[in-house]
Amino acid sequence: MERQRIRIHGQLLLCAAAALVGAYLLRRVLWALLAQMTAAAVLMLLALPLCRLLERRWSPSLSAVLSLGALAAAVIAAVLLLVPPVARQFRQLTEALPAVIAWCQKRLMLAQSWLAERDISLIPARDELFGQLGGKVGGWVTSLAGMVGHAAQGVGQLLLSPLLAFYLLRDRRRIASGLTLTIPVKYRARAVRAAREMRRETAGFLRGQLILSLVVGGLTAVALLVVGTPGWLLLGVFMGVMEMVPYIGPFIAGVPAVLLAMQGGLARALWTLGAIMLVQQLEGTFLSPRLLSGATRLHPLAVLLAISAGGMLGGAIGMVAVIPAMVSVRGALRGWRR
Repeated sequence: MERQRIRIHGQLLLCAAAALVGAYLLRRVLWALLAQMTAAAVLMLLALPLCRLLERRWSPSLSAVLSLGALAAAVIAAVLLLVPPVARQFRQLTEALPAVIAWCQKRLMLAQSWLAERDISLIPARDELFGQLGGKVGGWVTSLAGMVGHAAQGVGQLLLSPLLAFYLLRDRRRIASGLTLTIPVKYRARAVRAAREMRRETAGFLRGQLILSLVVGGLTAVALLVVGTPGWLLLGVFMGVMEMVPYIGPFIAGVPAVLLAMQGGLARALWTLGAIMLVQQLEGTFLSPRLLSGATRLHPLAVLLAISAGGMLGGAIGMVAVIPAMVSVRGALRGWRR
């Protein structure tokens, strides 16, 4: 009996080692499959409310097609409306970037002159700063084509995600039943509650975050247009995207807006800063508590540490994905303990 138990443990360890080695060798394929399934799950969660509403009158297949079609139509309409003016403003801001750097250098020289009268020198720091900045700006511009190419390749790899989302929507009950049967009876009720709570919180967070990003981006664009900030639409879109990264994202998006506004004088820069702060105040006071009531219960320290860890592990994608992952895990633990 003891020998048989040792043999079984040895076989399990051998299988686990073989699985780890196989996962390491196939890590790129597994990562691509994971990205496809994640994108499909996000599409499914976004289309799920409309699909449930349509299923009251039509079949699951037709409801899944119509809900995903409505989601795709909304995305395509937004792209067609936003891409031409955003691309135009991006070209304008790219052409204005040397002027912004020159303006910053001029202001730094004035500050250096003021400090030099008090026997404080910033010449080495100034030369090093603008030397590095000039080199990095050239690198950013030349690497933009490569980034676009990688993005196109990633979009090509995710083309199967809508098809996967269709099957997840249509067969979600059958898939859930099949997965439930694989769980031991002793833990089945807890696992079902955990899965339901995880899906509920994750879906609510994703839909709320999407609406919040759209509203904040639109309000920021309108506010910057009113105060006369150049590139207001591009900066509004950038603010909407960075809104997905709590606390840090709006600050990162606000810096280029203020720098670009400084070309029109200090008054315009202050108006731009005030407009951004007003939108963020509205977001923190009224919008976020209503749209993200579940996610706002996360402690800011935990959110910042999680964003830092996500950025170190997965870059920008990790910073965006870490908060939904935290909400999902929290929902699963809550459902399991209940």
